[in-house]
Amino acid sequence: MVLCRNLRTHSAIPVIMLTARGDETARIVGLEMGGDDYLPKPFNPRQLLARIKSVLRRMQVITENASVEEIQSIRFAPCTLDVHARHLIAEDGLVVNLSGAEFRLLKIFLEHPNRVLNREQLLDLSQGRDQEPFDCSIDVQVSRLRQRLRDDAKEPGIIKTVRGENYIFATPVGFKS
Repeated sequence: MVLCRNLRTHSAIPVIMLTARGDETARIVGLEMGGDDYLPKPFNPRQLLARIKSVLRRMQVITENASVEEIQSIRFAPCTLDVHARHLIAEDGLVVNLSGAEFRLLKIFLEHPNRVLNREQLLDLSQGRDQEPFDCSIDVQVSRLRQRLRDDAKEPGIIKTVRGENYIFATPVGFKS
C-alpha cells in the first residue's frame, strides 16, 4: 500500500493490486492508496487479463483526450486542481491534499462537467471495475470528495445528487496548460 502511494506521487503507471485480502475495507483502502484496480485471490486468469486490458484502455483514452503533461491546472468554483502536485488549492489559498482515489474521481468529474454519471460509470472510469451488489464505495468517495471541496452535504453545489441517476459535477470548468 505504501509503495503504491509513493509510486503515485511521481508516476501515472497503472497499478493492479493482487492480494489475498478481499474484504471491502481492504479493497477501498487499496484503491484510495492509488491502485487502479484491486483483485483478491483466488481469481480466474481470464478475469485478470480482462482487468489489465480495461486499465490499459483507460490509460490510452486519457492519453488521447488530453496529455496530463500539457494540463497544469483545472479551475472550477471555488478551487483549482493542481494536476502535477495532485492537490486542491482553495479560494483562500489553503492547499488540500487528495488521496489517489479522490484525485481520480475528481478528475473524472472535471473531464465530464454537467453530465450525469452513475455509480457503474464512475467505478469503471476511476477504478476499472464493475459495480458489485451493495457496493457503496463510490458513494463514500463522493462524500469524502465533497468534504475536501467544502461542498455542503445537505445542499451540494458542486457535486449534486440526481435522484435515480446518481451524480453530476454542476460547476463550470476551465483548463490551464
